[in-house]
Amino acid sequence: MSKKLICLLLTVVMLFTLAVGCDNKEEPPQPVSSNPEVKEEGEKPDEKPDDKYGGTLVVGATEMSGNFNPQYYSSAYDGYVVDLVFQQLVTLNTEGIYEPTVAKDYEFSEDGKSITFKIREDIVFSDGEPLTAEDVEFTFLGIADPSYTGRNGEVVADMVGYDEYANGETDVFKGLEVIDKYTIKINFKDPLRVNIKNCAVEILPKHYYGANFKPGDTSGIASITNKPIGSGPYVLDKYVDEQFASLKKNPLYKGEGYYIENIVCKFVEQTTDIQELTSGNIDLLPAVVEIKKVNQAREKDFLTENAYDRSGYGYIKLNCESGPTASMKVRQALYYSFNIKEFVNSYYKDETTGKVTASVQYHPFSQISWIMDEEFNKTLVNYDFDLAKAKDILDEEGWKVGDSGYREKDGEVLELKVAAMPDHDILATLIPMWQRDWGEGLNIKLDIAYMEFNTMLDYVIYDSDAHVNEWSLFFLATTFYTPDPHEAYSMFHSKHIGSGMDNTCRYRNDKIDELFDEGKAITDVEEAKTIYQEICKILNKEAPIMPVYANTSFDLYDKKIKNLKTTPIFNWSKVLKDVYIEE
Repeated sequence: MSKKLICLLLTVVMLFTLAVGCDNKEEPPQPVSSNPEVKEEGEKPDEKPDDKYGGTLVVGATEMSGNFNPQYYSSAYDGYVVDLVFQQLVTLNTEGIYEPTVAKDYEFSEDGKSITFKIREDIVFSDGEPLTAEDVEFTFLGIADPSYTGRNGEVVADMVGYDEYANGETDVFKGLEVIDKYTIKINFKDPLRVNIKNCAVEILPKHYYGANFKPGDTSGIASITNKPIGSGPYVLDKYVDEQFASLKKNPLYKGEGYYIENIVCKFVEQTTDIQELTSGNIDLLPAVVEIKKVNQAREKDFLTENAYDRSGYGYIKLNCESGPTASMKVRQALYYSFNIKEFVNSYYKDETTGKVTASVQYHPFSQISWIMDEEFNKTLVNYDFDLAKAKDILDEEGWKVGDSGYREKDGEVLELKVAAMPDHDILATLIPMWQRDWGEGLNIKLDIAYMEFNTMLDYVIYDSDAHVNEWSLFFLATTFYTPDPHEAYSMFHSKHIGSGMDNTCRYRNDKIDELFDEGKAITDVEEAKTIYQEICKILNKEAPIMPVYANTSFDLYDKKIKNLKTTPIFNWSKVLKDVYIEE
């Protein structure tokens, strides 16, 4: 069976979605990527600037945790470094098709259950060691290991023999077959729509990450965080916590493009990032959401922008396992009493044009997902602000205002423990709204705990099992890198609850698990659409997550940067291949 035919089945709707302009990591609530309105200042879009190698690109990064391990990182900003240091067997291109990268070719078996990859023989890691099929095998074995605690477990879960291997019943993983030094066959239980996507994993050098690895103990892999080695176009030169991550061109990289010699991801505060850009201290400020900052950039003749609808959103996740938010009715009451439209219409209003550059959505899928359309949206619960309704829901659930002045039930005060980041523009607007409507309006006790971004990630992701009783809700943002709704799988499937996992709201629903598992097996997207729409309705009703905004994002950058073509699913680090600096 040809890979073209299979890819056509997987991507026809993706292509349509992108044409009409319609892996998900946690971010501080700032967006990433959509259809660009690029001011190109006369450059030829397809120019190949062979004589324009060199230069340094300085990119503003609001947060980095310093974890550049592809199997364990969570911050989208750390993902910038991962994108540039590592390569995958196959990579999704701008036409929505997985094309060979480290692989020189791949082929599906007749039954669609196996994919054989022929690996390029000229690729080496940045330390000079050749990349072989054993490195690919090692990469997947690390994720399949019983001790693995990262967020990529779904990529191996559908491979043959995974359950037996992950449970420690055998030391042979039948999902992986090394045929020879440069050939590997990956076997899946079923011919799923998502199989090829699950092969797109960053390849780790076995001799480096596996030096202290043994089956049942992945701590040696996980411990290598800020000294990554890959086969990608760049190497990490230096990382200084809360200051910068600098990368330089990998002299051993085998591939085209990547004309810029040095990349610096410079830490910038949200309160001063636009000043860093307009004063020329950084060249690129990606994924800006505040229109006032965009207007400030527009005042500078040397700056330009890409504008795009975002494939993602800022959100509140509620603790579905512990505390009052474990109750669906409490979550619904909070949803009705959170005036999201007020926030969006105020925060995202362009005072110059009067246009609002974001929208409200009551579902947890990308706004460019192929399950979303106007008619389906009408079937979802509308959580427009209704304080009286929220009060009625809480009263019916037994949460009534007591002598303490707060709502109480069985002697317990209704208290929301809010995990928040300090000095954050959006939270500085949201928290007073919550204090007004949840605190004063509903008589709920609010406990605001401020913590730095890295502490936040430890709290709700990396060490979440230890902190499950210490928070009620938190606010972050996420980006989806394909229009396929299965991207949300790990956010809500119960298999992904636990430290280091994606289901940070700790939401459990057997029906949701069943539907996600059913949906990934359907190659016909129209048939799959009904499955994911049913998932969407359940999540909309049970409210484990409250999307706050789905916005227009802006990449603001110096006009000397050419061919920067970011899209809804490709941020700057994913399109850097064709970018160059014109001095």
